Amino acid sequence: MLWYKMWRESRIRFAIGAAALLWMCALVVALQQRVRARADEPLSYARYIWAAVYKANVLDLFILLVIVLGLGGVLQERAQGTAGFTLSLPVSRWRLVSARASMGLIQVALLALLPALLIPLLSPFFGEAYSFARALQFSALWAGCGMLVFAMAFFFSCVLPGAYSPAVASVAGLLAYSVLADLSWLARFPALDLFGTMHGAQLSVQAAPTLASFAAPLPWLALGLYAGIALGLIGAAGSVVARRDFS
Repeated sequence: MLWYKMWRESRIRFAIGAAALLWMCALVVALQQRVRARADEPLSYARYIWAAVYKANVLDLFILLVIVLGLGGVLQERAQGTAGFTLSLPVSRWRLVSARASMGLIQVALLALLPALLIPLLSPFFGEAYSFARALQFSALWAGCGMLVFAMAFFFSCVLPGAYSPAVASVAGLLAYSVLADLSWLARFPALDLFGTMHGAQLSVQAAPTLASFAAPLPWLALGLYAGIALGLIGAAGSVVARRDFS
């Protein structure tokens, strides 16, 4: 029942996000000939997909969708007058938080997987080919990094009241992080570059635009670091919810 409740609360956001992500990916593939023809220099299909999907437009959309998935919770339900029902369920507050976080993380992973399913299947209809294995690599990067973005939005939704405060704080936090990531002393630690990891900077995709260049091992150290921080944020959120008075 608890998992069903969490799914019902987030299914519309997830469905709209999935549809938007699929539409953007389909548009990128459909317009590939026109965009590549206007490029200043020859642009391979693999590099075009990386630039349009995994580094720019679609990646930005994915990050925004992950933030949206992290919003909501008991604190926002209190403003809507429905927190009493949720807290009356015969489960602990820790279990409420963990169930909601788990459902959100599953949805983040599914969103990250959608480009890997659509782009290789759709590319042949436009005279191109894209490796499913390579697309899965980027899906793994998106899922691992998206876990941290979700956890940040989830944490803010548990500590900040209001419908918009958690979203504003999440976007502001990512913008502040992007500024810090550009500092020269942080460049020595590529594992700390969340956005660089998401668009495959550690896979050396910029150095060689061929498909073979996407075969580099995934940055497991960075992904493990993000997972640890994400779990810490979710744990902190659970602690706040467990001690807060929602009366």
